[in-house]
Formats: sequence, structure tokens, C-alpha cells
Amino acid sequence: MKIKKVLAGMMMCLAMASCIQDEALNVEAAIDGCRGKDIQQCLIDPNEFTIQLYVSKAADLSKINLLFELPAGATVAPEQKLQADGTDTYSFEESKTRNFKVTSEDGAFSTTYEVTLWQTEMPTTYGFETLSSLASTPYHVFYEEKDEEHILRRLEWASGNPGYQLTAQAKTPLDYPTVQVNGGMNGTKCVKLETKDTGSFGAMVKMYIAAGNLFIGSFEVGQALNDAMKATRFGFPYFYKPKSLKGYYKYKAGPQFSVKGEIVANRKDQCDIYGVLYETDDNVQFLDGSNSLDSKNIVALAQDLDQLKETDEWTEFNFDFKPQNNKTIDSEKLEKGVYKLAIVFSSSAGGAKFEGAVGSTLYVDQVEIVNE
Repeated sequence: MKIKKVLAGMMMCLAMASCIQDEALNVEAAIDGCRGKDIQQCLIDPNEFTIQLYVSKAADLSKINLLFELPAGATVAPEQKLQADGTDTYSFEESKTRNFKVTSEDGAFSTTYEVTLWQTEMPTTYGFETLSSLASTPYHVFYEEKDEEHILRRLEWASGNPGYQLTAQAKTPLDYPTVQVNGGMNGTKCVKLETKDTGSFGAMVKMYIAAGNLFIGSFEVGQALNDAMKATRFGFPYFYKPKSLKGYYKYKAGPQFSVKGEIVANRKDQCDIYGVLYETDDNVQFLDGSNSLDSKNIVALAQDLDQLKETDEWTEFNFDFKPQNNKTIDSEKLEKGVYKLAIVFSSSAGGAKFEGAVGSTLYVDQVEIVNE
């Protein structure tokens, strides 16, 4: 009798374990991100199931390295596998658009994504007139596209807006730190950057303010709470020798400067605008908020905080790119896309370290990179 009870109990446990195992299988079929040595930007629309991938003009289209970020247990494969495809490499030589099918861990669900590859260069002029139609977000995403001398120049600006969304402080798109507004130069639109309080959520995670920022690169929102500085990835391949960074700005500092949530008397906030050219290698593919001004890979820097005084009128800034780390620009490396360039704007220069004044506001318009 005891044996029968033991056997029955074991069978029940096995059955329960089997049920638990079945229930534990993930039903998600999505692509959460995509990276790879060729990928400079990845823009995913989860509603339309489309992905825009940006690579430099130096990339080999016959073997684009793609590493998809998927839910636990999910798998992905191209709907039509080409002979040129390899392990984690896919050919976009014949067509710049390919379909990839994601299957959930339990095999019951699947989703097909349309992946489009853009081989492009950075624009060199920025008017902040256009918001991206590719981004289904509650905040503004700035977008630039120009066809100059048969060269496609396409870029989506990044900002810390995705991180600010986590605070639940914004009720409308204009409540975010980085927004598009009227009143730019010559009656155009411009970008407004404002340092914001992050509320109780920010205090809980010890991220007390959010500076308004805009930069060339990407923002990794999944890493924002773990390491805010490393959540920013600066830069895009650049194939020219930059001479200067110029444009127009207005700036007003907020009334109370704080450091990590504590008010500091007799300190005044300062905005920041800079351009940085750096060399990539096996260890450094992007700079981030922790090293964008002092990395040993930096070749040239355009920055002058002394020029950026408070002003209520549109005022020109013009910063020369000055050599750094005893480095010079190698023409052969330029052609191969080894160098990357980033432009960064911030309403609080110390915002990445949560130092600044709530209410500090920077307006920027008509920015240009002047090449030699």
C-alpha cells in the first residue's frame, strides 16, 4: 500500500513538474534589439514590426553582422535564406530589405519583421525641422535626411527622453527634457533642451535630475538604471576631416544648482555643446557618457565652455576641432570608416553625473560641421 502511495506521489510530482515546465515556456515572439560590428543605429517599430538598420558606406553588404536580441528561448531566421548568409551574417547585396521570422520558445507564436538596411553617411547640417515618422513614441525624436551630391545622408538623433519616460513625470510630448519648438532662427523650428526634476522615481534610484540632451548615437534604455553614463553611445562613422562645429544657441541657467539631489549654494549651471572625433578599434566601438571627453581614442575635440554664456538672443557659437592625445587624422583610416564623430548638446554640462539646475534651458538651431 505504501509503495502504491509512493508511486502515485511520484507520478503526481512528475505530472506537476511537466505542467510547470510547459507553463514556463515563453510565448513572446519579438525582436527587442539588434547589434553587430556593422550596425551604427537600430530603430525598431514594435507596432509595425519594422526595423531600420543604419550602417556606414564602408560596410560590406554581402556579410552584415546581425546579433538579434530576443525574448528568452525565442529563435529568429530569415524567411528566405541566401547562399551568401553565414553564422550571424546576412547578405543585403541583392536587396536592402529582408524579412526575418521570430518564433516563440513554445513554438505557438511567430512574428515576421521587415528589416531594411540603410548604407549612409552623416549629414553635416542640422535644422531640427523634422520629427521621425519611424518612431512610435510619446516623445519627440529628431530626424535628418538629405540627398547631397548623390550621397544619402540619413540620421536619427538620440536623447535621454526614453530614460525620462521611466519616471512617469511627462504627460505630453512637450513635458520631456528634449522637444521641438517654434521660434528658431528665421522663423523655423529648433530644439529645446531643459533640465527636469525626475520626481520620486528619480530620488528612489538616485537619479535626481534629467538634463535635456541631444546627441548623435543611441540611448540604451535597458541600461539606464544600471549605469546612466554607459546608456549613451556616441558617434557615427565619419569620412572627412572636420574643421569646426558652428551654429546658434540661447541659454538660461536654472535658479538652484544641485549635486545628487542636494542644493549647492553659489554654483551656477552651465550648458554644453561639443563635437568629438575618435578612432575605433577592437576594444572601442563607441564612446559613452563616462569617456566622451577624455578617452585616449579621441583624435579631435570641438568645445569651448567659455563661449557659452547666458543669452536671451540667438547667439553664434563656432568651435574649432583641436587635436587630442597627440593624434592626427589618417586619410586611409578615414576611407575605411575607422573614425566616428559625435555631436552632443546638454542643458546641464554635469547632467550625466546628476549635477545641474532644474529649469536650465538651452535652445539650439542651424548647426553645421565645417570640413577641411
